[in-house]
Amino acid sequence: MAALTAAPHRSFQPGTPSRVPEELVGFVPAGARWVRSDAFDRDMTGGRYPGAFFLDPGTDTVYFDTTDPRVSAGSGP
Repeated sequence: MAALTAAPHRSFQPGTPSRVPEELVGFVPAGARWVRSDAFDRDMTGGRYPGAFFLDPGTDTVYFDTTDPRVSAGSGP
Protein backbone atom coordinates (compact mmCIF):
# COMPACT_ATOMS: atom_id res chain seq x y z
CA MET A 1 0.00 0.00 0.00
CA ALA A 2 2.82 2.41 0.84
CA ALA A 3 4.48 1.86 -2.53
CA LEU A 4 1.20 2.39 -4.40
CA THR A 5 0.32 5.63 -2.66
CA ALA A 6 3.88 6.98 -2.81
CA ALA A 7 4.10 6.77 -6.61
CA PRO A 8 4.29 10.43 -7.70
CA HIS A 9 2.70 9.83 -11.12
CA ARG A 10 -0.52 8.67 -9.46
CA SER A 11 -1.02 11.76 -7.30
CA PHE A 12 -3.20 10.24 -4.57
CA GLN A 13 -5.43 12.76 -2.81
CA PRO A 14 -7.90 12.50 0.09
CA GLY A 15 -11.25 11.13 -1.03
CA THR A 16 -14.19 9.37 0.59
CA PRO A 17 -16.53 6.75 -0.89
CA SER A 18 -19.90 8.39 -1.59
CA ARG A 19 -21.95 5.50 -0.25
CA VAL A 20 -20.98 2.17 1.19
CA PRO A 21 -23.57 -0.60 0.84
CA GLU A 22 -25.06 -1.69 4.16
CA GLU A 23 -23.61 -5.19 3.66
CA LEU A 24 -20.07 -3.76 3.66
CA VAL A 25 -20.29 -1.14 6.41
CA GLY A 26 -18.97 -3.57 9.02
CA PHE A 27 -15.79 -4.11 7.00
CA VAL A 28 -14.90 -0.42 6.73
CA PRO A 29 -12.28 0.51 9.35
CA ALA A 30 -13.36 3.16 11.85
CA GLY A 31 -11.51 6.40 11.21
CA ALA A 32 -10.27 5.35 7.78
CA ARG A 33 -8.27 8.03 5.99
CA TRP A 34 -9.12 7.27 2.39
CA VAL A 35 -7.08 8.44 -0.57
CA ARG A 36 -7.75 7.96 -4.28
CA SER A 37 -6.21 8.75 -7.64
CA ASP A 38 -7.79 9.21 -11.06
CA ALA A 39 -4.62 7.73 -12.61
CA PHE A 40 -4.82 4.64 -10.38
CA ASP A 41 -8.53 4.25 -11.25
CA ARG A 42 -7.65 4.27 -14.97
CA ASP A 43 -4.83 1.78 -14.40
CA MET A 44 -7.18 -0.62 -12.61
CA THR A 45 -10.08 -0.41 -15.07
CA GLY A 46 -8.01 -0.01 -18.21
CA GLY A 47 -10.49 2.75 -19.09
CA ARG A 48 -13.07 0.07 -20.01
CA TYR A 49 -15.60 0.77 -17.26
CA PRO A 50 -16.22 3.26 -14.46
CA GLY A 51 -14.51 2.66 -11.17
CA ALA A 52 -13.14 4.38 -8.10
CA PHE A 53 -10.57 2.77 -5.79
CA PHE A 54 -10.14 4.10 -2.27
CA LEU A 55 -7.11 3.12 -0.20
CA ASP A 56 -6.50 3.54 3.53
CA PRO A 57 -2.73 3.23 3.99
CA GLY A 58 -3.07 3.14 7.78
CA THR A 59 -4.98 -0.15 7.73
CA ASP A 60 -3.96 -1.49 4.29
CA THR A 61 -7.63 -1.51 3.31
CA VAL A 62 -8.92 -1.11 -0.23
CA TYR A 63 -12.52 -0.22 -1.04
CA PHE A 64 -13.53 -0.28 -4.68
CA ASP A 65 -16.71 0.90 -6.34
CA THR A 66 -16.83 -0.39 -9.90
CA THR A 67 -19.19 -1.56 -12.58
CA ASP A 68 -17.78 -3.91 -15.16
CA PRO A 69 -20.29 -3.97 -18.04
CA ARG A 70 -19.00 -7.22 -19.50
CA VAL A 71 -21.28 -10.22 -19.04
CA SER A 72 -19.36 -13.29 -18.01
CA ALA A 73 -20.16 -16.60 -19.66
CA GLY A 74 -22.95 -18.48 -17.92
CA SER A 75 -24.02 -15.55 -15.76
CA GLY A 76 -27.33 -14.84 -17.40
CA PRO A 77 -29.78 -15.45 -20.20
